Amino acid sequence: MDWTGLVWTLGARVPRRVGDAFARAASRVIALKRFPAVDAWAASVERANGVAPTRQQRRLLLENWLRNNLWSLSLAKWRDDDVLRVVDISDDHAARLHGSLAGPGLVVALPHMGSWDFAGAWCARVGIKVVSVAERLPGGVFERFSAARAGMGMTIYPVDQPEVMRLLAEDVAARRMVCLLADRDLSSRGVRIPWPESDGVVSVPAGPALLARRTGADLRVVTTHFSGERLRLEVSDVLHGDTVEELMAAAVAVFASAVRRDPANWLMLRRAFR
Repeated sequence: MDWTGLVWTLGARVPRRVGDAFARAASRVIALKRFPAVDAWAASVERANGVAPTRQQRRLLLENWLRNNLWSLSLAKWRDDDVLRVVDISDDHAARLHGSLAGPGLVVALPHMGSWDFAGAWCARVGIKVVSVAERLPGGVFERFSAARAGMGMTIYPVDQPEVMRLLAEDVAARRMVCLLADRDLSSRGVRIPWPESDGVVSVPAGPALLARRTGADLRVVTTHFSGERLRLEVSDVLHGDTVEELMAAAVAVFASAVRRDPANWLMLRRAFR
């Protein structure tokens, strides 16, 4: 049986309110047991913030993780007005995105927070063309994922795409917004950055900084947070630095501030620190 296809098919049919109710109920049950992935998240949060997460934050993490996955599976079937209604972003923060795109171009670094995938869907609905890079997952998952996102105006390259940096630079020049997850390095070529106000060090990809320097584009951080029934988007000021390391340190500082304020939305289900 094609379990991957079955999960994708069933998940795509779950209405948002049903999925949200399931996430709330299931998280209460799942939270009664200990899971290595949740323990890894808790260790990362304690290292980042200097205090262990509470039992309620553990449960909320699981709820947010389930919601993120259910929303991503069903996203292709969401109506435009539903997407626009769910997202909460201030006019000032939306203007930061549009201003950079109208000017030098925009590269966005994102942490694994809230629903970064849904943020891309919102951008597509307000006229911002989104480009990103994702792992080439097995079992046809990547192909299903990229095809669904293409239908919403989003372009997803596999991480092993030949000359991916050249393609991304062309996207920046064409006034597309390039969004790259940047709080966990998937290669051995990341840069090591101290996590602010802790003794931790994280290895993060250099890609966002390299692309911004290569193209002259603005580099910003976008964080997303589940908040009640809505998804809140926050857009940072333009990040500055003379080197790749300085730019990524500025990005990590924004990540750290977001995690400090909202640890249950940091869906880092593994140890983040070296």
